[in-house]
Amino acid sequence: MPGSFRIARILGIDVRVHLSWVLIFLYFSYGLAQEQFPSVFPTSEAKAFIAGAVTALLFFASVVAHEFAHAIVARRFRLPVSSITLFLLGGVASLTKEPTSAKGEFLMAVAGPATSLVIAGASLGGAAQLSHALLGAPWLLPAVAVAQVLGQVNLQVAIFNLLPGFPLDGGRVLRSAIWGLTGDRSRATAIAGRAGQLIAGLLLLLAAYLFFQLNDPGALLIGLVAFFLFNIAGQSMQQERLVRAVGGTRVAQLATTDFVVVPSGTLIGTLVRDYVLPRNLRAIPVVDNGRFVGLVTIADLRKVEQDQWPTTPVDAVMTPASGVPSVGPDDALGTVLDKFSEDLPLLPVVRDGALVGLLNRESVAGYVRTREMLGFDRR
Repeated sequence: MPGSFRIARILGIDVRVHLSWVLIFLYFSYGLAQEQFPSVFPTSEAKAFIAGAVTALLFFASVVAHEFAHAIVARRFRLPVSSITLFLLGGVASLTKEPTSAKGEFLMAVAGPATSLVIAGASLGGAAQLSHALLGAPWLLPAVAVAQVLGQVNLQVAIFNLLPGFPLDGGRVLRSAIWGLTGDRSRATAIAGRAGQLIAGLLLLLAAYLFFQLNDPGALLIGLVAFFLFNIAGQSMQQERLVRAVGGTRVAQLATTDFVVVPSGTLIGTLVRDYVLPRNLRAIPVVDNGRFVGLVTIADLRKVEQDQWPTTPVDAVMTPASGVPSVGPDDALGTVLDKFSEDLPLLPVVRDGALVGLLNRESVAGYVRTREMLGFDRR
């Protein structure tokens, strides 16, 4: 996710924090200090804020645990997870591809809420045990309050995530159930996606009521969540329609064999002058004696100051072949679409280490639009 930075690497998975997370962390900390801890620290606003900040940190640690539960199950089904990112609206585990079976999707989906429920139960149970000792140890009151709040918010997270609308975990459970019963993933995605948009609409109505009738500033966060859910659900349905449209197509049918490459060792200044600007290229493969060794993009070039371009080889900034998603000419097109990204508008087509073509995102989009214009894929 652009705008994020890595804070840890656990079990081979990067844990990242987006800059927007700072806003929600401060919001949570302040809100908890104002609503949950004044009775615990009636004479110290500073201590109440510290307690709120500690609780917020513990809560977001539990969000990471929730996402790691998804990631661990995903790995059991050979679904690579590149990172877990905390951002304004919570956390997200970045899978490089979608589950290939209804069973895998179901187990991956329920793992997160189950983890949140375990944390909620442990926290509330711990708070109950500690509360029995308050008469003899009143200094335990802050710990009891923190445990109670942590348990309550994790319970709320589990319940909310189990709402049956995509992309929530409950929406994935719904999709897996329909997928398993019908064998039709596309239909399952459409139903779960529409359910997600319906839930988003209801959340937006709730946000409007809270804001205009109760003057509750928390309505803004609910509205953002609704907007996020609606858009992600729509994108998921669009992606599934795209996969269905290209279902029987092979990569070789759309890949171009007329492409530009630069040899390893080419200076960035030469690359920009002779290739990028004249041909309006956003990404260029780098080869060494015909073998694909890396890919250099506009984003890579911008990492180097322009006065260093005449002396810096592309090898210094390119993404090596081992880090670039590549495809084979005989791969089904529908299985490679999720390898595209905002900074990766093309995919190298490689056979036995040699670059034999390029698959451009624009070519795929144009192919789908032409099919639609001709009346294919109507349901």
